[in-house]
Amino acid sequence: MLSYALKLSGRYDGMVMATIPDVPEAMAIGRDDQEAYEEARGALEAALESYEAEGRPFPEPRTAGSLQVSTERFGMLTSA
Repeated sequence: MLSYALKLSGRYDGMVMATIPDVPEAMAIGRDDQEAYEEARGALEAALESYEAEGRPFPEPRTAGSLQVSTERFGMLTSA
């Protein structure tokens, strides 16, 4: 399982933005923290699928944070 730090922040329109600093391609928006978290998991998996399709190594989780988002679709870090 891969786990990355997740950052949630409020937007001007009341929505919540979810970003994963170690995987900049993975961003999501939700109506609240829970929805943003759930959407972030899908965004993470989509970003990692593109890394895999392009033969690029997955980013190593480097950023620490109290919130984490994980995926079990990708068992371990791979190297190109």
